[in-house]
Amino acid sequence: MKMNSQSRSFAKQVQVDLLALDDADLFQIVNQWVRSNSAGIYFDVPEEVLSALGYTSVPAESQTLSHISYNNETTAQWLAPSPQQLRSLITSMDVNAFTHHVISTAFQSLHVTYPDWYEGVTFNAHLANYLRLMKKKTTSN
Repeated sequence: MKMNSQSRSFAKQVQVDLLALDDADLFQIVNQWVRSNSAGIYFDVPEEVLSALGYTSVPAESQTLSHISYNNETTAQWLAPSPQQLRSLITSMDVNAFTHHVISTAFQSLHVTYPDWYEGVTFNAHLANYLRLMKKKTTSN
């Protein structure tokens, strides 16, 4: 995907603002964006994205929880990375990988709640502001 300089700049700003959060907050927000439910089932997030963010698939034979079917398929369970591992992976992503793996996941999660953030550069600007407000809230507590 070819990004113009404005898109690249805003995506990089989102990455900077996300990484400005402490490990616990960064982990919580990214995990919130990728989780479909509290049982650890990820219906809408591609395996490629989960893997890029450090999530690991639990082999079916080691799962003790009952399998949940979705569209007549057994879904995989994924274990989240450590907060430090997630930070390291996001830090090492170039802007294209960050946009593909993180911003697209944030968009999918947040667009339902914030449709007025639109998409593209406008979404990225709102997301950066959202992350800055999160940072202010955690540092003022």
